[in-house]
Amino acid sequence: MDKGLKILYDTYWNSIGWKDGHISNEDFITAKEEGYMFEYPQSISHRETLERINVIIKKTDVRDVANAFLYSLSSHKLEFRSALGSYWYAISIYNHEATREEHCKICDWYKWKNSPNEYELRLGYNVLNFERYKWGGIRHTQLQYALFDLEQFLLLPKVSATKDDMQILKKILDCIQKLEPKNKAGKYRDYIVKQKIIKGNKNEISVLLNILGISGILSSKEYPCYIDEFTIADGSRDPVEYNNDFSYPVNRWKASDGINTDRFKAVFGINYERNRRCIVY
Repeated sequence: MDKGLKILYDTYWNSIGWKDGHISNEDFITAKEEGYMFEYPQSISHRETLERINVIIKKTDVRDVANAFLYSLSSHKLEFRSALGSYWYAISIYNHEATREEHCKICDWYKWKNSPNEYELRLGYNVLNFERYKWGGIRHTQLQYALFDLEQFLLLPKVSATKDDMQILKKILDCIQKLEPKNKAGKYRDYIVKQKIIKGNKNEISVLLNILGISGILSSKEYPCYIDEFTIADGSRDPVEYNNDFSYPVNRWKASDGINTDRFKAVFGINYERNRRCIVY
């Protein structure tokens, strides 16, 4: 592990869980020089953020994003996994004005502070980058994360997915057949972990399922993915159960909804072999 990446991890996480982001100036400089940590971001408007999103989407090859996601399944390099969620969220956002100067309830954009306090300075892009490396991202459906994530993705080396990588994904999706029709994402995640199909803890698998939902593979007619019908961030994305901590639309998905095979083909460029729970929309 690079020294800068270890510093990033140690700044925000230990054996107990989250830390508050305190870091020495020496460690920050080291991690920054290696590309793992950053100065607090410049405050830009909602309009400028959307413009930068549009630019970065045009620079991003959807096949590269899909290959990186698949590559992450066997390599366990989670920074390659995150961009799939960010890309399909970003490309789904329609042109709109911010609902408020500091926060948009349509796309969940937050404005970076012009005068951040000490605690905010310890977060910024750095906590977002920590989440990319630690879990494959968390905030894919927040506009500023999607922008940061895709910008960082273009700095990663291009990778190629193998047939084995695709087989891992299909094994993950085939687990749906073993669930009860009413089972939701939590049961699905636990079954994947139990089967040990892929290296990763519950948190990592939860993020993986969130990404599959955002990209539309785990979506339904009733609760479609963002590119099919953009769901705004006004509370409409919230789960209906208090103990459901998945992101929309996976927080509404159940096993009887199956796999959206049209979206699978759009995301990965190949057909998904039908089974009794694969549903085409």
